[in-house]
Amino acid sequence: MIDQLADQHPIAWLCRRLAVTRSGYDGWKRRQQAPLGQRQAENAAITAEIQAVFQEHRGFYGSPRIHQELRATGRSIGRHRVARLMQRAGLRAKTRRSFRPCSKASGATGVAENLLEQDFTPPAPNRCWAGEIT
Repeated sequence: MIDQLADQHPIAWLCRRLAVTRSGYDGWKRRQQAPLGQRQAENAAITAEIQAVFQEHRGFYGSPRIHQELRATGRSIGRHRVARLMQRAGLRAKTRRSFRPCSKASGATGVAENLLEQDFTPPAPNRCWAGEIT
């Protein structure tokens, strides 16, 4: 009798013998085929795309711009998901330095030396010239 059940439904017979539900076995089988799950597999693919865009722009694009790039290519994705995946991948955008005018003499370029040393009364005309750029 046991052999007849095994011939008809070997999975059902095996589940009964091991005291495992059939749905539990089916779930286990699905997890073996896709161990990460559908959402994690999508996240891995999206992270690869994010890294490609990030490297293409030399690390200056943050999540809003990368989100725009992905949307332009046709991928439907939210900005917060992009930000979360970037954070998990350890991708942080570089910030550009703001312009600061030079205030100290540095090598060949920069501020010229102060030769007059605040003495604006030259000994004769046409001896000292001064200028200002503001």
